[in-house]
Amino acid sequence: MKKIPLIMDVDTGTDDAIAIICALMSVDILNIKAFTTVAGNVGVDLTSRNTLNLVRALGFDIPVAVGARKPLKKALHTAISHGSTGLGDVHLPRSKNLFYPKDAVDTIYQYASSLNGELELLAVGPLTNLAEAILRHPDLIKLIKRITIMGGALRGGNMTQTSEFNCYVDPDASKIVFESGIPLVMIGLDVTLKPQLPLFVYEQVKACENKFARIATQIFDFMLRRNEQYCFDPPNLHDAIALASILLPNLITFKNYHIEIETEGTITRGMTVADFNHVLGEEPNVQAAVDIDCDVFWEWLINKFRDADQSSAR
Repeated sequence: MKKIPLIMDVDTGTDDAIAIICALMSVDILNIKAFTTVAGNVGVDLTSRNTLNLVRALGFDIPVAVGARKPLKKALHTAISHGSTGLGDVHLPRSKNLFYPKDAVDTIYQYASSLNGELELLAVGPLTNLAEAILRHPDLIKLIKRITIMGGALRGGNMTQTSEFNCYVDPDASKIVFESGIPLVMIGLDVTLKPQLPLFVYEQVKACENKFARIATQIFDFMLRRNEQYCFDPPNLHDAIALASILLPNLITFKNYHIEIETEGTITRGMTVADFNHVLGEEPNVQAAVDIDCDVFWEWLINKFRDADQSSAR
């Protein structure tokens, strides 16, 4: 089977790290060309260092290219829930590898140009790098096969009543990407909030004896303690769900909508506004996730770590 050429654009905090781990356990399906980093959950120096350390700790030598330090126009708003470093109290060995010599924007363009329209992007942080790539290289819109976005929400936010974190942080970048004409898949809060980490999944991952499971378990431990401390619901794995949507075509139910981004509102800044009633008469520009089979997701996640166990034993 032909592998999917992919760049992951990440703001590596805890759930990004789980998505990266799952991606690296899926290299039989994915041809991961690079990771590009952006400021979001924490500043870009930390998201970049977290990404490089994680990739190397798991034994991979995949380029990590540093991206945008701040949103296009707004001040950076980081998340408190990932701790001061982005990975909570999880400490990975500091990699001696260097970051890729090109920045995130030129790295995306380099691989997009060489792959004849086959490159896919998975963006699980603010969309600043992707917007800057479109602005710097306008022909990029014809070179990307698809962008899968963890971001947005059709109904209800987690930053304001209406806005999801990634789109809230850089609404101007989101607007550029959503209006680009590149095929977009939006994996928003409508589905990512539904699967909540069950204890049996945590225990089965913890029971796996491989490097992927060991690091994932440390991250889960932090997430569980944090959520208990703040009386949150059990942890959500937003970014891993976005990754799984690429690998499991039947995981998620989609509907096509024309979606615009609100860039200014106090409550509605970053809102992904869907034209449910076709008021504008515009063609859909987004394939938006509306439902997820939670059982299928958890089974997939457990099997990823179990399969890694078997690979390690060979």
